Amino acid sequence: MRISRGHWISAVSAGTLLLGGCGGGGDGGGSNSAAPTSGTVQVVPAPTPSPAPSPVPSPTPSPAPSPAPSPLVTPVPIPTPVTPSGSWASNAAALFTTAPDVPNCRPGTLAQSVRDDVLARMNAIRALHRLPAVTYSSADDEAATQAALMMAANGQLSHTPAATWKCYTALGATGAGTSNLYGGLISPFLAYYTEDMYLGGWLTETSNLVANNVGHRRWMLDPFLGKIAYGRVAQVLADGSRTDAAAMKVVSFTGGVTVPANLPPFVAYPYGDYPARYFDTSSLLSFTAIVDPTQRGGANASVDFSKAAISVSDEASELAVSNVSYDNLGYAVPNNLQFAVAGLKAGITYSVKITGVGVRGVATDYRYTFRIVS
Repeated sequence: MRISRGHWISAVSAGTLLLGGCGGGGDGGGSNSAAPTSGTVQVVPAPTPSPAPSPVPSPTPSPAPSPAPSPLVTPVPIPTPVTPSGSWASNAAALFTTAPDVPNCRPGTLAQSVRDDVLARMNAIRALHRLPAVTYSSADDEAATQAALMMAANGQLSHTPAATWKCYTALGATGAGTSNLYGGLISPFLAYYTEDMYLGGWLTETSNLVANNVGHRRWMLDPFLGKIAYGRVAQVLADGSRTDAAAMKVVSFTGGVTVPANLPPFVAYPYGDYPARYFDTSSLLSFTAIVDPTQRGGANASVDFSKAAISVSDEASELAVSNVSYDNLGYAVPNNLQFAVAGLKAGITYSVKITGVGVRGVATDYRYTFRIVS
């Protein structure tokens, strides 16, 4: 079907979920006045950075080849998901070497094993998309931690928290504006979520409070990401309520990042054999072309989806494609096409064809397959 430009919220650089958000502008937390049901989690989009415009290289008449190339990244085993056991309080306590004290604005000390786990899972997800691994930026831990503390203390999510917020710090506000956020609820009914579940929530975007926004995913699958830092604060309060929030920094790192080598020609979600826990049949699918592997911007910012057509088929028939939108917003790789596909099922190989993508003035076609696996 042909693509029409969808509505985008320009202030948002990452989607909004009920657990936390990504580094983008705007407050995706919404109101938390109603008593949440068990398991409700909130994610907020991260603020959109404003990088200086990059020069656009001269047009090249030879578009990238349509067929998907061989994997550029060595496959990485996906760590086994952790099933929480015991009480919410014991699971939360196990995250820390020093327990948090939210009422007194003390975030505690998150165990190094938790941060190591987030990094391993993040890199396994990126390998599914043929993307290079990222490293961990310990220098940015405190910004992510202070951001998580503010979200947990106030029971809401925002990439632009006010100075009047409980436990406000300038460093925490910086972290909030440059991170994917999750959580931001205070409730006796709050279910316990693992880091793997947080990552899955940011990928699927099914709880994103900003409609049709896949910003969290875009940051996670940004080929130029380079680094992450992670903070989480979780505690059972004196009245029995639970509070929990996480922040994963995805932009503006101390010391900057290095441009990676051997990037694939595109990033598609889902792609190849894809774990079911990182995909939901109600999720929007997405596609980003990487036509300039030397920088986020440049020719990447001028990829044109206005004349593109999408088809998705299984071995027997073509599936209905709907809710198509695209943008060239300046966060992560600055081009994105997203669409819904009806009737997706696990265990079936689907072929995706995206034709007529404008790359340096040349209509370019892309093809790939995916299969949802347990």
